[in-house]
Amino acid sequence: MDDQASKRIFVKTEAGRAALADRSSAGRARTALILVNGQDTMQALRAKLGPDADDLIRELHRRGLVELLRPAIQAPVLRPVQAPSAPPRDESDRLEPLKREAIARLGPHFGPDAPIVAAALMAATQTAAYNAALGTIEARLALYLGKTGAAQVLAGLRG
Repeated sequence: MDDQASKRIFVKTEAGRAALADRSSAGRARTALILVNGQDTMQALRAKLGPDADDLIRELHRRGLVELLRPAIQAPVLRPVQAPSAPPRDESDRLEPLKREAIARLGPHFGPDAPIVAAALMAATQTAAYNAALGTIEARLALYLGKTGAAQVLAGLRG
């Protein structure tokens, strides 16, 4: 099938919903009818149903149990123009003591590799980036110490 056919989306008709409710369809056709959800493309249905997907959907369509979804015509969405935002504030001065403490606490667990493990943490200049890096380190520590142990080692270091 061509690329356009792969992008088609089918929905159940009223007759299709009724056929499911009264179980009047059976076998692969019923499976195909169940999988038609108004969201999956034909390409997705092929992946779920296999090589006979096109034949199954074609048969359901012929029987009036599914129909091609007609996209609604939409007016273009106008978005308000936003003023350029101020550059992110550099919070390095406030984060420096937390970074030093983090390296000190990581030393016993990672030895000379502590600065390598904490590279993203040390490079962070904003609280969000610092906390994200700390979360990554906590997940790595949890592999060895468990979640509770990792949380204890890094307690009080969130920015």
